[in-house]
Amino acid sequence: MTRDQKAALRAEARERRRRPSEDEQPNGDEPKQKETEENGEREARSRAKREPLRGAGSDEFGQIATQARELLRSVRGVEAESVSGIGRTSANGWKVTLEVVELRRIPESTDVLASYEVELDEKGEFLGFSRGRRYSRSQAEDGGGR
Repeated sequence: MTRDQKAALRAEARERRRRPSEDEQPNGDEPKQKETEENGEREARSRAKREPLRGAGSDEFGQIATQARELLRSVRGVEAESVSGIGRTSANGWKVTLEVVELRRIPESTDVLASYEVELDEKGEFLGFSRGRRYSRSQAEDGGGR
């Protein structure tokens, strides 16, 4: 994947995350107080009607994990060593946590690893990713031994 293709993917993900709120006016004027109250009531009703998070079968988990690994490899250029977490987001999308070796050392216990969170929408399309903590392989699971 070329650098331009990666940049296009990142720009597309940013655009998907940006959703203008209902009370924004196209001409930049401030919304009226009554409209803001109506929008707030409408938003509260829509929250109450949202569907609960739906489950997934083991096949779907495997597909989502594989897709997240491939997307991280294409965008960041790193190979995930393992999947440490996978779950639904509030919008029925996916958040997959991947462990990546960022710096290989000898002995292996001194390798530097990082946790990456990859976000996918409900169709499994890329929304974004972020690097969480960095730690050495020998550090304990409880937050880096601090």
